[in-house]
Amino acid sequence: MTSNHTSYEDLASQRRGSDEYRQGRAEAQRAYLLGRAVRERRLALGLSQVELATRAGMTQPALSRLEAGGVIPTIPLLDRISAALDADLIVQIAPHAA
Repeated sequence: MTSNHTSYEDLASQRRGSDEYRQGRAEAQRAYLLGRAVRERRLALGLSQVELATRAGMTQPALSRLEAGGVIPTIPLLDRISAALDADLIVQIAPHAA
């Protein structure tokens, strides 16, 4: 019996080559790096997620999602989190690395 279905690997390979896939991956990478930076600073200060969330005017589950890289935060939210972490928010636009 022959199947006319495309294999998962074939579909995935086609998608990985698309601009949309690369853009989504870059966006996810930025969200992960932002979340990791927040978590590292929070831990360096000895704060719990509840403490930081309260200081930043957000919920602990929202902070948890941000730290896990599950959301892309807005600049105003990052500003509040930075203030709660006694840190500077530095946004930089730089040319692509070669």
